[in-house]
Amino acid sequence: MKVTTIAAIALIAIILTGIGAYTAGYYTQNNGQPQPTPTSTPSPSPSPTLNPTPTPRASPTPTRSPTPTPIPIASPSPIPTPTPMPSPTTLRVASTTSLKDTGLEDVPEIFANGTVVRDDLKDAFQAKYPWITVNFLYYGTGPAIQAAQRGDADMILVHSPTQELPFLTGSFGVDRKIVAYNFFVIIGPASDPAHINGLTNVSQALQNIYNYGQNSTNVLWFSRNDASGTATKEISLWTAAGFNYTQLTPQTSWFKVTGSGMGPTLLAANYYGSIGGYTISDMGTYLAYYNKGDIQLKIQIQAQQSLLNVYSAIIDNPQNTALTNTNFDASLLFVNFLVSDEGEQLIGNYGKIAYGQSLFTPSVPLMSGTVSNDTLLGWIKGYAYINSTNQISASGTECPTAFRYNAGNLYSASYDIVVANFNANISISTPNYNIADKPKIAVAQAITTSNSKVNRV
Repeated sequence: MKVTTIAAIALIAIILTGIGAYTAGYYTQNNGQPQPTPTSTPSPSPSPTLNPTPTPRASPTPTRSPTPTPIPIASPSPIPTPTPMPSPTTLRVASTTSLKDTGLEDVPEIFANGTVVRDDLKDAFQAKYPWITVNFLYYGTGPAIQAAQRGDADMILVHSPTQELPFLTGSFGVDRKIVAYNFFVIIGPASDPAHINGLTNVSQALQNIYNYGQNSTNVLWFSRNDASGTATKEISLWTAAGFNYTQLTPQTSWFKVTGSGMGPTLLAANYYGSIGGYTISDMGTYLAYYNKGDIQLKIQIQAQQSLLNVYSAIIDNPQNTALTNTNFDASLLFVNFLVSDEGEQLIGNYGKIAYGQSLFTPSVPLMSGTVSNDTLLGWIKGYAYINSTNQISASGTECPTAFRYNAGNLYSASYDIVVANFNANISISTPNYNIADKPKIAVAQAITTSNSKVNRV
Protein backbone atom coordinates (compact mmCIF):
# COMPACT_ATOMS: atom_id res chain seq x y z
CA MET A 1 0.00 0.00 0.00
CA LYS A 2 2.78 2.40 0.83
CA VAL A 3 4.61 1.45 -2.26
CA THR A 4 1.65 2.27 -4.42
CA THR A 5 1.17 5.56 -2.71
CA ILE A 6 4.78 6.51 -3.20
CA ALA A 7 4.60 5.64 -6.87
CA ALA A 8 1.55 7.78 -7.35
CA ILE A 9 3.15 10.70 -5.62
CA ALA A 10 6.27 10.37 -7.81
CA LEU A 11 4.16 10.30 -10.95
CA ILE A 12 2.37 13.42 -9.91
CA ALA A 13 5.65 15.15 -9.25
CA ILE A 14 6.95 14.23 -12.67
CA ILE A 15 3.81 15.60 -14.29
CA LEU A 16 4.03 18.85 -12.35
CA THR A 17 7.70 19.25 -13.20
CA GLY A 18 6.89 18.85 -16.90
CA ILE A 19 4.12 21.34 -16.74
CA GLY A 20 6.36 23.88 -15.05
CA ALA A 21 9.08 23.44 -17.61
CA TYR A 22 6.61 23.95 -20.46
CA THR A 23 5.22 27.01 -18.83
CA ALA A 24 8.60 28.56 -18.32
CA GLY A 25 9.50 27.98 -21.95
CA TYR A 26 6.27 29.48 -23.18
CA TYR A 27 6.78 32.67 -21.21
CA THR A 28 10.33 32.95 -22.45
CA GLN A 29 9.26 32.74 -26.11
CA ASN A 30 6.62 35.37 -25.65
CA ASN A 31 8.82 37.91 -23.86
CA GLY A 32 7.44 37.04 -20.51
CA GLN A 33 3.99 38.28 -21.43
CA PRO A 34 1.08 36.12 -20.52
CA GLN A 35 -0.84 34.91 -23.53
CA PRO A 36 -4.41 33.90 -23.65
CA THR A 37 -5.04 30.27 -23.55
CA PRO A 38 -5.70 29.13 -27.06
CA THR A 39 -9.01 27.55 -27.63
CA SER A 40 -7.46 25.11 -30.02
CA THR A 41 -4.19 23.33 -30.26
CA PRO A 42 -1.64 25.97 -31.31
CA SER A 43 0.36 25.52 -34.47
CA PRO A 44 3.97 24.89 -33.71
CA SER A 45 6.11 27.99 -34.04
CA PRO A 46 8.69 27.85 -36.76
CA SER A 47 12.27 27.47 -35.78
CA PRO A 48 13.98 30.82 -35.56
CA THR A 49 16.40 31.63 -38.36
CA LEU A 50 19.75 32.86 -37.28
CA ASN A 51 20.09 35.43 -40.13
CA PRO A 52 16.56 36.18 -41.20
CA THR A 53 16.31 37.21 -44.81
CA PRO A 54 14.80 40.65 -44.96
CA THR A 55 11.51 40.88 -46.81
CA PRO A 56 12.35 42.13 -50.24
CA ARG A 57 10.83 45.45 -51.14
CA ALA A 58 9.29 45.63 -54.54
CA SER A 59 11.36 47.70 -56.89
CA PRO A 60 9.34 50.54 -58.31
CA THR A 61 8.24 49.94 -61.86
CA PRO A 62 10.32 52.28 -64.00
CA THR A 63 8.28 54.96 -65.66
CA ARG A 64 8.51 54.61 -69.41
CA SER A 65 8.45 57.49 -71.76
CA PRO A 66 5.09 57.42 -73.45
CA THR A 67 5.28 55.71 -76.77
CA PRO A 68 4.23 58.21 -79.44
CA THR A 69 1.13 57.28 -81.33
CA PRO A 70 2.40 56.22 -84.71
CA ILE A 71 1.20 58.29 -87.67
CA PRO A 72 -0.85 55.98 -89.75
CA ILE A 73 0.65 55.37 -93.14
CA ALA A 74 -1.96 54.97 -95.77
CA SER A 75 -1.77 51.73 -97.49
CA PRO A 76 -1.04 52.34 -101.13
CA SER A 77 -4.21 52.19 -103.16
CA PRO A 78 -4.15 49.51 -105.73
CA ILE A 79 -3.28 50.88 -109.14
CA PRO A 80 -6.55 50.97 -111.04
CA THR A 81 -6.71 48.97 -114.16
CA PRO A 82 -6.76 51.49 -117.01
CA THR A 83 -9.86 51.55 -119.14
CA PRO A 84 -8.87 49.81 -122.29
CA MET A 85 -8.74 51.97 -125.40
CA PRO A 86 -11.52 51.02 -127.79
CA SER A 87 -10.39 49.16 -130.83
CA PRO A 88 -9.20 51.38 -133.69
CA THR A 89 -11.92 52.13 -136.18
CA THR A 90 -12.53 54.28 -139.25
CA LEU A 91 -15.38 56.70 -139.83
CA ARG A 92 -16.29 57.49 -143.44
CA VAL A 93 -18.10 60.79 -143.96
CA ALA A 94 -19.53 61.56 -147.40
CA SER A 95 -19.38 65.33 -147.62
CA THR A 96 -19.97 68.23 -149.97
CA THR A 97 -17.15 69.87 -151.88
CA SER A 98 -17.88 73.24 -150.27
CA LEU A 99 -16.76 71.91 -146.91
CA LYS A 100 -13.62 70.53 -148.54
CA ASP A 101 -12.78 73.68 -150.47
CA THR A 102 -13.03 75.89 -147.39
CA GLY A 103 -10.69 73.61 -145.41
CA LEU A 104 -13.07 73.34 -142.45
CA GLU A 105 -13.12 69.57 -142.46
CA ASP A 106 -9.48 68.57 -142.65
CA VAL A 107 -7.11 71.50 -143.28
CA PRO A 108 -5.33 73.08 -140.28
CA GLU A 109 -4.43 76.75 -140.46
CA ILE A 110 -0.94 78.21 -140.08
CA PHE A 111 -0.19 81.62 -138.62
CA ALA A 112 2.42 83.84 -140.23
CA ASN A 113 4.85 82.94 -137.43
CA GLY A 114 4.58 79.27 -138.33
CA THR A 115 2.20 78.25 -135.53
CA VAL A 116 -0.09 75.47 -136.71
CA VAL A 117 -3.69 75.85 -135.58
CA ARG A 118 -5.40 72.48 -135.77
CA ASP A 119 -8.86 73.97 -135.81
CA ASP A 120 -10.29 71.75 -138.52
CA LEU A 121 -12.94 69.14 -137.70
CA LYS A 122 -10.77 66.11 -138.40
CA ASP A 123 -7.86 67.10 -136.15
CA ALA A 124 -10.06 68.31 -133.31
CA PHE A 125 -12.27 65.22 -133.32
CA GLN A 126 -9.39 62.75 -133.56
CA ALA A 127 -7.63 64.48 -130.66
CA LYS A 128 -10.73 63.82 -128.57
CA TYR A 129 -11.32 60.28 -129.86
CA PRO A 130 -7.87 59.02 -130.90
CA TRP A 131 -9.09 55.53 -131.75
CA ILE A 132 -11.28 56.90 -134.57
CA THR A 133 -9.77 57.85 -137.92
CA VAL A 134 -12.03 60.13 -139.96
CA ASN A 135 -11.96 59.84 -143.73
CA PHE A 136 -13.89 62.46 -145.69
CA LEU A 137 -15.23 61.44 -149.08
CA TYR A 138 -15.99 64.47 -151.20
CA TYR A 139 -18.96 64.70 -153.55
CA GLY A 140 -21.84 66.97 -154.32
CA THR A 141 -24.83 66.39 -152.04
CA GLY A 142 -26.54 64.02 -154.49
CA PRO A 143 -23.53 61.73 -155.03
CA ALA A 144 -22.75 61.87 -151.29
CA ILE A 145 -26.24 60.56 -150.52
CA GLN A 146 -25.84 57.82 -153.14
CA ALA A 147 -22.52 56.76 -151.59
CA ALA A 148 -24.18 56.40 -148.20
CA GLN A 149 -27.07 54.43 -149.69
CA ARG A 150 -24.57 51.99 -151.21
CA GLY A 151 -22.87 51.59 -147.85
CA ASP A 152 -19.71 53.35 -149.03
CA ALA A 153 -20.02 55.93 -146.23
CA ASP A 154 -21.19 55.76 -142.63
CA MET A 155 -22.86 59.17 -142.62
CA ILE A 156 -23.33 62.28 -144.73
CA LEU A 157 -22.66 65.98 -144.19
CA VAL A 158 -24.64 67.86 -146.83
CA HIS A 159 -26.70 70.99 -147.56
CA SER A 160 -29.87 70.25 -149.50
CA PRO A 161 -33.00 69.57 -147.38
CA THR A 162 -35.10 68.49 -150.37
CA GLN A 163 -32.52 65.80 -151.19
CA GLU A 164 -32.04 64.82 -147.54
CA LEU A 165 -35.74 64.10 -147.04
CA PRO A 166 -35.87 61.04 -149.36
CA PHE A 167 -32.73 59.71 -147.65
CA LEU A 168 -34.67 59.67 -144.39
CA THR A 169 -38.02 58.49 -145.69
CA GLY A 170 -36.34 55.74 -147.72
CA SER A 171 -35.01 54.24 -144.44
CA PHE A 172 -31.41 55.07 -145.33
CA GLY A 173 -30.76 57.73 -142.68
CA VAL A 174 -31.42 58.51 -139.03
CA ASP A 175 -30.62 61.20 -136.46
CA ARG A 176 -30.51 64.21 -138.76
CA LYS A 177 -28.97 67.24 -137.07
CA ILE A 178 -28.62 70.77 -138.44
CA VAL A 179 -25.09 71.92 -137.62
CA ALA A 180 -24.44 75.21 -139.45
CA TYR A 181 -25.64 77.68 -142.04
CA ASN A 182 -24.44 80.46 -144.27
CA PHE A 183 -25.72 82.05 -147.48
CA PHE A 184 -25.24 81.46 -151.14
CA VAL A 185 -24.04 84.47 -153.11
CA ILE A 186 -24.35 85.45 -156.73
CA ILE A 187 -21.01 86.67 -157.97
CA GLY A 188 -19.78 88.27 -161.17
CA PRO A 189 -17.22 90.64 -162.65
CA ALA A 190 -16.63 93.98 -160.99
CA SER A 191 -17.93 95.71 -164.14
CA ASP A 192 -21.33 93.98 -163.60
CA PRO A 193 -22.58 94.21 -167.20
CA ALA A 194 -25.96 92.69 -166.25
CA HIS A 195 -26.50 95.43 -163.65
CA ILE A 196 -27.58 93.17 -160.79
CA ASN A 197 -25.46 94.54 -157.97
CA GLY A 198 -27.47 95.39 -154.90
CA LEU A 199 -30.80 94.01 -156.14
CA THR A 200 -32.94 92.70 -153.31
CA ASN A 201 -34.84 90.30 -155.56
CA VAL A 202 -32.87 87.29 -156.82
CA SER A 203 -35.52 86.54 -159.47
CA GLN A 204 -35.04 90.00 -160.94
CA ALA A 205 -31.28 89.49 -161.01
CA LEU A 206 -31.59 86.21 -162.95
CA GLN A 207 -34.01 87.82 -165.40
CA ASN A 208 -31.44 90.56 -166.01
CA ILE A 209 -28.73 87.98 -166.66
CA TYR A 210 -31.00 86.08 -169.04
CA ASN A 211 -31.96 89.20 -170.98
CA TYR A 212 -28.39 90.41 -171.34
CA GLY A 213 -27.27 86.92 -172.24
CA GLN A 214 -29.73 86.74 -175.09
CA ASN A 215 -28.58 90.01 -176.55
CA SER A 216 -24.90 90.15 -175.77
CA THR A 217 -21.86 87.95 -175.74
CA ASN A 218 -20.55 89.88 -172.74
CA VAL A 219 -22.66 87.98 -170.17
CA LEU A 220 -22.08 84.32 -169.28
CA TRP A 221 -23.70 82.13 -166.61
CA PHE A 222 -21.84 79.09 -165.24
CA SER A 223 -23.93 76.26 -163.81
CA ARG A 224 -22.69 73.19 -161.96
CA ASN A 225 -25.60 70.89 -162.85
CA ASP A 226 -23.99 68.08 -160.84
CA ALA A 227 -26.82 67.11 -158.46
CA SER A 228 -25.09 69.01 -155.68
CA GLY A 229 -26.80 71.09 -153.04
CA THR A 230 -25.63 74.22 -154.81
CA ALA A 231 -27.03 72.97 -158.13
CA THR A 232 -30.34 72.17 -156.43
CA LYS A 233 -30.47 75.69 -155.03
CA GLU A 234 -29.65 77.18 -158.42
CA ILE A 235 -32.42 75.21 -160.14
CA SER A 236 -34.95 76.37 -157.55
CA LEU A 237 -33.89 80.00 -158.11
CA TRP A 238 -34.24 79.77 -161.90
CA THR A 239 -37.62 78.10 -161.44
CA ALA A 240 -38.77 80.83 -159.05
CA ALA A 241 -37.69 83.40 -161.64
CA GLY A 242 -40.02 81.80 -164.21
CA PHE A 243 -37.56 79.72 -166.22
CA ASN A 244 -37.43 76.03 -167.06
CA TYR A 245 -33.94 74.99 -166.07
CA THR A 246 -33.82 72.05 -168.46
CA GLN A 247 -34.39 74.46 -171.33
CA LEU A 248 -31.44 76.55 -170.19
CA THR A 249 -28.92 73.75 -169.88
CA PRO A 250 -28.15 73.11 -173.60
CA GLN A 251 -24.86 74.72 -174.37
CA THR A 252 -25.58 78.23 -175.57
CA SER A 253 -23.47 81.26 -176.05
CA TRP A 254 -24.25 82.53 -172.57
CA PHE A 255 -25.27 79.50 -170.40
CA LYS A 256 -22.40 77.16 -169.60
CA VAL A 257 -22.57 73.87 -167.71
CA THR A 258 -19.42 72.73 -165.92
CA GLY A 259 -20.73 69.50 -164.40
CA SER A 260 -18.04 69.86 -161.70
CA GLY A 261 -17.57 71.03 -158.14
CA MET A 262 -17.73 74.54 -156.75
CA GLY A 263 -14.02 75.27 -157.02
CA PRO A 264 -13.65 74.45 -160.72
CA THR A 265 -16.89 76.30 -161.48
CA LEU A 266 -15.59 79.43 -159.74
CA LEU A 267 -12.36 79.21 -161.71
CA ALA A 268 -14.27 78.82 -164.98
CA ALA A 269 -16.47 81.82 -164.25
CA ASN A 270 -13.42 83.85 -163.25
CA TYR A 271 -11.61 82.91 -166.47
CA TYR A 272 -14.40 84.53 -168.45
CA GLY A 273 -14.90 87.25 -165.88
CA SER A 274 -13.57 89.95 -168.17
CA ILE A 275 -16.54 89.40 -170.45
CA GLY A 276 -19.11 88.75 -167.74
CA GLY A 277 -18.86 85.41 -165.94
CA TYR A 278 -21.60 85.01 -163.30
CA THR A 279 -22.40 82.06 -161.07
CA ILE A 280 -23.85 81.08 -157.69
CA SER A 281 -21.59 79.89 -154.87
CA ASP A 282 -21.77 79.12 -151.21
CA MET A 283 -20.21 81.94 -149.21
CA GLY A 284 -17.51 79.77 -147.65
CA THR A 285 -16.03 78.49 -150.89
CA TYR A 286 -16.18 81.92 -152.50
CA LEU A 287 -14.28 83.53 -149.61
CA ALA A 288 -11.69 80.74 -149.61
CA TYR A 289 -10.93 81.19 -153.32
CA TYR A 290 -11.16 84.96 -153.28
CA ASN A 291 -8.86 85.30 -150.27
CA LYS A 292 -6.20 83.15 -151.91
CA GLY A 293 -6.34 85.32 -155.01
CA ASP A 294 -7.59 82.50 -157.23
CA ILE A 295 -10.58 84.53 -158.36
CA GLN A 296 -11.35 88.24 -158.68
CA LEU A 297 -15.13 87.99 -159.04
CA LYS A 298 -17.15 90.22 -156.72
CA ILE A 299 -20.24 89.50 -154.66
CA GLN A 300 -23.20 91.09 -156.41
CA ILE A 301 -26.13 89.69 -154.35
CA GLN A 302 -25.97 88.11 -150.92
CA ALA A 303 -27.78 87.18 -147.70
CA GLN A 304 -31.41 87.04 -148.73
CA GLN A 305 -33.96 84.48 -147.64
CA SER A 306 -33.90 82.71 -150.99
CA LEU A 307 -30.11 82.33 -150.70
CA LEU A 308 -30.10 80.59 -147.31
CA ASN A 309 -27.76 77.57 -147.11
CA VAL A 310 -28.20 75.03 -144.28
CA TYR A 311 -25.80 72.14 -143.48
CA SER A 312 -27.00 68.92 -141.87
CA ALA A 313 -25.43 65.68 -140.66
CA ILE A 314 -27.31 62.40 -141.10
CA ILE A 315 -26.20 58.93 -139.93
CA ASP A 316 -26.74 55.76 -141.96
CA ASN A 317 -29.65 53.71 -140.62
CA PRO A 318 -28.22 50.49 -139.10
CA GLN A 319 -31.74 49.00 -139.14
CA ASN A 320 -31.59 48.94 -142.92
CA THR A 321 -30.52 45.42 -143.91
CA ALA A 322 -28.23 46.89 -146.57
CA LEU A 323 -26.45 49.10 -144.01
CA THR A 324 -25.95 46.80 -141.02
CA ASN A 325 -22.16 47.20 -141.25
CA THR A 326 -22.32 50.97 -140.90
CA ASN A 327 -20.17 52.48 -138.15
CA PHE A 328 -23.10 53.88 -136.19
CA ASP A 329 -21.31 54.43 -132.87
CA ALA A 330 -18.47 56.49 -134.37
CA SER A 331 -20.98 58.43 -136.49
CA LEU A 332 -23.07 59.33 -133.44
CA LEU A 333 -19.95 60.50 -131.60
CA PHE A 334 -19.04 62.71 -134.56
CA VAL A 335 -22.50 64.28 -134.82
CA ASN A 336 -22.54 64.94 -131.08
CA PHE A 337 -19.12 66.56 -131.43
CA LEU A 338 -20.32 68.83 -134.25
CA VAL A 339 -23.13 70.27 -132.14
CA SER A 340 -21.22 70.35 -128.85
CA ASP A 341 -19.87 73.61 -127.46
CA GLU A 342 -16.41 72.66 -128.72
CA GLY A 343 -17.56 71.70 -132.20
CA GLU A 344 -19.84 74.69 -132.71
CA GLN A 345 -17.18 77.13 -131.54
CA LEU A 346 -14.73 75.52 -133.95
CA ILE A 347 -17.21 75.95 -136.80
CA GLY A 348 -17.93 79.55 -135.81
CA ASN A 349 -14.28 80.52 -135.46
CA TYR A 350 -12.80 78.76 -138.47
CA GLY A 351 -11.50 81.25 -141.03
CA LYS A 352 -12.19 84.45 -139.11
CA ILE A 353 -8.59 85.58 -139.13
CA ALA A 354 -8.01 84.60 -142.73
CA TYR A 355 -11.22 85.98 -144.20
CA GLY A 356 -12.37 88.60 -141.72
CA GLN A 357 -15.54 86.67 -140.94
CA SER A 358 -16.77 83.17 -140.29
CA LEU A 359 -17.20 80.92 -143.29
CA PHE A 360 -20.03 79.12 -141.50
CA THR A 361 -22.30 80.15 -138.66
CA PRO A 362 -23.06 77.46 -136.04
CA SER A 363 -26.78 76.75 -135.89
CA VAL A 364 -27.18 75.59 -132.29
CA PRO A 365 -27.08 79.07 -130.65
CA LEU A 366 -29.89 80.28 -132.89
CA MET A 367 -31.99 77.11 -132.73
CA SER A 368 -31.61 76.80 -128.95
CA GLY A 369 -32.48 80.43 -128.29
CA THR A 370 -29.03 81.45 -127.07
CA VAL A 371 -28.99 83.89 -129.97
CA SER A 372 -32.33 85.55 -130.54
CA ASN A 373 -33.31 86.23 -134.14
CA ASP A 374 -36.85 85.12 -134.85
CA THR A 375 -36.75 86.13 -138.50
CA LEU A 376 -33.60 84.19 -139.33
CA LEU A 377 -34.78 81.22 -137.26
CA GLY A 378 -38.04 81.29 -139.18
CA TRP A 379 -36.08 81.17 -142.44
CA ILE A 380 -34.14 78.09 -141.29
CA LYS A 381 -37.28 76.32 -140.12
CA GLY A 382 -39.16 77.03 -143.32
CA TYR A 383 -36.21 75.90 -145.43
CA ALA A 384 -34.90 72.87 -143.53
CA TYR A 385 -37.41 71.57 -140.96
CA ILE A 386 -39.48 68.43 -141.60
CA ASN A 387 -42.96 67.81 -140.17
CA SER A 388 -44.62 64.56 -139.08
CA THR A 389 -46.08 64.02 -142.54
CA ASN A 390 -42.60 64.18 -144.08
CA GLN A 391 -42.91 67.60 -145.66
CA ILE A 392 -40.48 70.51 -145.51
CA SER A 393 -42.31 72.78 -143.09
CA ALA A 394 -41.57 75.39 -140.43
CA SER A 395 -44.01 73.54 -138.16
CA GLY A 396 -41.73 70.50 -138.03
CA THR A 397 -38.36 69.73 -136.43
CA GLU A 398 -34.87 69.13 -137.70
CA CYS A 399 -35.56 65.40 -137.35
CA PRO A 400 -39.01 63.91 -136.74
CA THR A 401 -39.10 61.26 -134.01
CA ALA A 402 -39.77 58.55 -136.62
CA PHE A 403 -36.21 59.04 -137.87
CA ARG A 404 -34.44 59.07 -134.52
CA TYR A 405 -32.51 55.99 -133.46
CA ASN A 406 -30.53 55.56 -130.21
CA ALA A 407 -29.91 59.31 -130.30
CA GLY A 408 -29.30 59.77 -126.57
CA ASN A 409 -29.42 63.48 -125.71
CA LEU A 410 -28.73 64.60 -129.28
CA TYR A 411 -32.00 66.54 -129.36
CA SER A 412 -31.85 67.94 -125.84
CA ALA A 413 -31.03 71.52 -124.92
CA SER A 414 -27.64 70.50 -123.53
CA TYR A 415 -25.86 71.88 -126.59
CA ASP A 416 -26.67 75.52 -125.85
CA ILE A 417 -23.69 77.77 -126.38
CA VAL A 418 -22.79 80.99 -124.65
CA VAL A 419 -22.02 83.27 -127.56
CA ALA A 420 -19.46 85.12 -125.49
CA ASN A 421 -17.30 82.02 -125.71
CA PHE A 422 -16.65 82.91 -129.33
CA ASN A 423 -14.61 85.86 -128.03
CA ALA A 424 -15.81 87.85 -131.02
CA ASN A 425 -18.16 90.65 -131.89
CA ILE A 426 -21.54 90.04 -133.44
CA SER A 427 -22.11 92.45 -136.28
CA ILE A 428 -23.78 92.92 -139.62
CA SER A 429 -21.45 91.55 -142.25
CA THR A 430 -23.88 91.48 -145.18
CA PRO A 431 -24.97 94.99 -146.20
CA ASN A 432 -27.57 93.75 -148.69
CA TYR A 433 -29.41 91.67 -146.13
CA ASN A 434 -33.05 92.72 -146.70
CA ILE A 435 -36.39 91.24 -145.74
CA ALA A 436 -38.94 92.61 -148.19
CA ASP A 437 -39.93 95.98 -146.75
CA LYS A 438 -38.60 95.28 -143.26
CA PRO A 439 -35.41 96.80 -141.82
CA LYS A 440 -32.15 94.98 -142.15
CA ILE A 441 -31.40 92.46 -139.41
CA ALA A 442 -28.10 91.37 -137.96
CA VAL A 443 -26.55 88.10 -139.03
CA ALA A 444 -24.78 86.21 -136.25
CA GLN A 445 -21.36 86.43 -137.82
CA ALA A 446 -18.28 86.25 -135.64
CA ILE A 447 -15.90 89.03 -136.71
CA THR A 448 -12.36 88.97 -135.36
CA THR A 449 -10.56 92.14 -134.38
CA SER A 450 -7.15 90.65 -135.16
CA ASN A 451 -5.20 91.68 -138.26
CA SER A 452 -3.09 88.51 -138.23
CA LYS A 453 -2.78 86.66 -141.49
CA VAL A 454 -3.34 82.97 -141.86
CA ASN A 455 -2.09 80.75 -144.61
CA ARG A 456 -3.46 77.31 -145.36
CA VAL A 457 -1.35 74.21 -145.46
